[in-house]
Amino acid sequence: MKDQIQMAEMSPEDGVKTAGAIVNVVADLVKVAGDDPQVKEAARNLGQTAVTVTAAINNFLLPIAVVNYSFTKARTYFETRFSKDIEKRIAVIPPEDVIEPKASIAGPALQGLAFSHEEPALRDMYLSLIAAAMDKRVASRAHPAFVEIIKQLTAIEARQLVQFVSQQQMHPIVEYRYTVADGGHRIARTHVMDARNEQTGERAEMPELPVFVDNWTRLGLIMVAYDLRMTDELAYEFATQRPEYLELTKSVPEGCTLTVAKGVIQPTQFGLEFGRAVGTSEIKMELN
Repeated sequence: MKDQIQMAEMSPEDGVKTAGAIVNVVADLVKVAGDDPQVKEAARNLGQTAVTVTAAINNFLLPIAVVNYSFTKARTYFETRFSKDIEKRIAVIPPEDVIEPKASIAGPALQGLAFSHEEPALRDMYLSLIAAAMDKRVASRAHPAFVEIIKQLTAIEARQLVQFVSQQQMHPIVEYRYTVADGGHRIARTHVMDARNEQTGERAEMPELPVFVDNWTRLGLIMVAYDLRMTDELAYEFATQRPEYLELTKSVPEGCTLTVAKGVIQPTQFGLEFGRAVGTSEIKMELN
């Protein structure tokens, strides 16, 4: 009861300060633990590695619960499921290659996991990134910036992103334009791809996709170019069959024609490294 009263009296400003202090403690804890010979030895045992990280969460990260009641669920996750989740990902690492993760990755990743453990797409990215940071063979490729990237993705967006950063491949993308006789134009709809409903297989609009693409571009994960195109013209066959296109044909401004600008979307090298670090696999584009 006393704890409940203290939580209720905590101001938002105090909560923010508390959260910030705890995150710093998590980072310091991981770094200090990494210098402990006993912890290094324990890291060679997959089960003990998970226990070590879980202990760090229980002792230092979970007190952030005083800031937001939703962390009650986070505590349950870390106490009952986290160890099993992380063990599955590090089970493929040879014991001699298990290392302590860098604080710059483990600390922020654990914090992000606390906030998003109920969203499978984001949870899997955080867990895979932590596991990559614990694998001596690939740890150098687990960039600290990857944690911040995951934090700037929605769960739906993360599921769409994986198909673009899982391998070096171009995908067709189009932009619908209202074009006038002299060649000038204005954009009617941008970043359109052949999104389909996974259950029915029918073409369906995904209004948030252009925002997703702009966000991935901003984060440096993908690049989009409308002055490049796929060599196979059949790749763009979908463009005039999309519901967006059919709807736009109903209200073309006078003096304009509806045209299709063909382009490509592909991962950057940074995006490919992100894909490898978070353990993505190819997933079909689908609607929520």
